[in-house]
Amino acid sequence: MRICLVYKELEPLTGSGLGTYVTQMSRALAHAGHEVHVLTPARVDMKQVESLLPTARVHAVDEREAELKGAFPHAALRHAWSAYQSLLALHARHPFDVIEFPDVEGAGAFAMRGRRTLGHFSGAVLAVRLHDSTHDHLLFNRLATLDMDTAQREHMEDTAIREADLLLASSTATLERTRARLDLKDAGLVIPPPFERPPASGIKSTASGALPRVLYFGSLEYRKGVHLLVEAMQSLFERGLVAEVHLMGEDTRTGPSERSLRAWLEQRIAPAWRERFHFTPPGDAASFGPALANASVCCIPSRWEDLAAVGLEAMASGALVVASNDGGLAELIEDGVSGLLFPSNDAAKLAGVLGQALTTPSLREAVRHAAPARVASSRAPASIVRQFEVAIAEARPKRHPGPTSVTSRDEAPRVSILVPFYNMGRYLPETLRSIRAQTFTDYEIILVDDGSTDAESLAVLESIQAPDLRLIRKANGGLSSARNAALRAARGRYVLPLDPDDLIAPTFLEKAVAVMDSTPGLAYVTSLVSYFVGAPDQPVGGWIPWGTERDALLAENVASTCTALMERRLVEDVGGYDEWLTAYEDWDVFCSLAERGLAGSVIPEPLFHYRLRPDSMTRSMRVNDRYAQLAYLCQKHPTLPLRPERSLRMQLARARKQELHLLTTGAAAPPSMNRIADRVNATLKRFDFAHATLRRAAVWLAGGSDDSRPLRHQVMERFFKHRK
Repeated sequence: MRICLVYKELEPLTGSGLGTYVTQMSRALAHAGHEVHVLTPARVDMKQVESLLPTARVHAVDEREAELKGAFPHAALRHAWSAYQSLLALHARHPFDVIEFPDVEGAGAFAMRGRRTLGHFSGAVLAVRLHDSTHDHLLFNRLATLDMDTAQREHMEDTAIREADLLLASSTATLERTRARLDLKDAGLVIPPPFERPPASGIKSTASGALPRVLYFGSLEYRKGVHLLVEAMQSLFERGLVAEVHLMGEDTRTGPSERSLRAWLEQRIAPAWRERFHFTPPGDAASFGPALANASVCCIPSRWEDLAAVGLEAMASGALVVASNDGGLAELIEDGVSGLLFPSNDAAKLAGVLGQALTTPSLREAVRHAAPARVASSRAPASIVRQFEVAIAEARPKRHPGPTSVTSRDEAPRVSILVPFYNMGRYLPETLRSIRAQTFTDYEIILVDDGSTDAESLAVLESIQAPDLRLIRKANGGLSSARNAALRAARGRYVLPLDPDDLIAPTFLEKAVAVMDSTPGLAYVTSLVSYFVGAPDQPVGGWIPWGTERDALLAENVASTCTALMERRLVEDVGGYDEWLTAYEDWDVFCSLAERGLAGSVIPEPLFHYRLRPDSMTRSMRVNDRYAQLAYLCQKHPTLPLRPERSLRMQLARARKQELHLLTTGAAAPPSMNRIADRVNATLKRFDFAHATLRRAAVWLAGGSDDSRPLRHQVMERFFKHRK
């Protein structure tokens, strides 16, 4: 088979368990005769990688933001997109049979969605291996802050897991946790990672006269139970045991109030025992071997962990490993034979087990032989590869086929395009041209004039008569009223709201209809968004909709722009567009659909082109109006969040971000494209600034300015100058 492993981590360039896995798995697959490719970020030393993996073909992901600038606010999103783009090119040159991603940071999210909506990688089995989810990282570290970037990483991970052809896990414990959390029933297989014992590995006997030493190697995180080790060892010291503890790892902000965990640990050490605890920097992966060689016991006290690579390496070296019974190591260690286990989160029991380990030389000597044998028998590379081959063979006929186009034509059009119109004469002709350039032609255009008054717009309306267009005139009632009028007149199975200043790519309808037709129960499908000012082929930015995520949806409209292909019947069932709302009416519809358990999908291609206008409705909205309508949405959709506390945490994180920004800059933080422009446009409307200032505002919205200072500073300067 031709196999591609898409991983950011490689051993020994990083000391993570992911790095160990991908390095050893690629070697095992290549040794079994498979053609192995590794896709990894370009920032690593490629020559070093190639020398490390001489049997694999290594490819670099270029994560520079070449298009849709500003659409990737965090590194995980940017990497997933860049890896997807790189895979498309690689797969075209030499099609893969298997592409495997880690669950970490949702690296496969775009690829999975590309398969489902665009049919990409149709010949390959797309697999996700469970390693370390953001959900568990937050839960077991007791981290309550949940900003939108972190929530999006969670969503990407869950999307990739749900949409994978094959779900793999290193341990039964991890697989069962994921199944229960995502309601996956019997999905997934347990295939442990392979492990080759390093040729020079091996644990030494503790030197005569040296103090017994307990080694902890890994990041200082609350979830890793380091505090349990500190508490357990102090209780042993109080009973007269003489030993020392070496904690090798990087500090993290997982202490109380998200402060330094190391500082919190040091506060918990009694003055009498402080000299027995040694905190040392983590160094690199190579530093683990020497540290382990001088240790009596390697302790892995995690509250929860999938399968600590450190524990695996320590056992293979003959070290006595003491680990908690909650996680993957508990399935590898035979308690009392190849290591010792203690009940998770129980410091008193950990103290008893550590006391046994430190005071029983015969046990350490027995484990020196039993532990390597246990690793060798259960993690033999050849055996793991055989299990992997069987899993791929079973997954191949079940893989998702991608969307299928439907060409049948009924009397009524398949799609009704709903175009609300009010004084937009200068933009409407271009929007109509983008509709008529569609490769899918079974549509009707319903244009609703919501009481236009300017001469240019009225003249345009008189000139647009065409067989594919129905014009409805009505008194001004607002955007929701105009959309509802179009919805009532629609005949298509699907409706596509499209504002008269925005554009769609020629294949938007073709691709969106194919997804809707081939995905029963789907409520809507949308696409990535590109922003433009003058011409759509010169994008100045973009946005990545998530699709349906019920908890996040009450904090921010992550579902889509208003332009999404929707099942008309479902939109009618939720009552259409709420005319009490003067904005966010599309957000409200997505909330109503999600509240009924209906989901949407996102085509990972920028097929919708959003025109940036300084005078747009959402940008000119007053702050008080905005918060009043957000409060109305919360009141209207009380059952939308599956976990209301998550929605509240996201809201709190946004408020905290704005408060911190205000304290440091004197200007409120704008968390999304509409709110970025709110304050600029509010000021521009109050004062008659020159056209150049308006242009700078548009440029700034796209990520830059022709003044080296931030535009908010320019606006504030003009504001105070004007007041004087």
